[in-house]
Amino acid sequence: MNSDRARRLPLTLAAALLAAALLAVPAAAQQVPPSDAVKLALQAVPGAEPLGVKLKGDHYVVRLKQGGTVIQVLVDANTGQVSQ
Repeated sequence: MNSDRARRLPLTLAAALLAAALLAVPAAAQQVPPSDAVKLALQAVPGAEPLGVKLKGDHYVVRLKQGGTVIQVLVDANTGQVSQ
């Protein structure tokens, strides 16, 4: 019986360490995908066409064209909050 416990201990420790590592991942690592950032920007600027998206720091800069004007919309990469 003790040999079973001795064999399971390393697996139990490994599982506990893995769980702790997964819980320690910062929220910033769980970003809004670029495609969602574009969708959110398009909702904020109806009728616009997407030109591009780049991640700069903790914000996406989404470039949109509306009529003859190019507009840059900032989308928070962590929360999805839109600002112009």
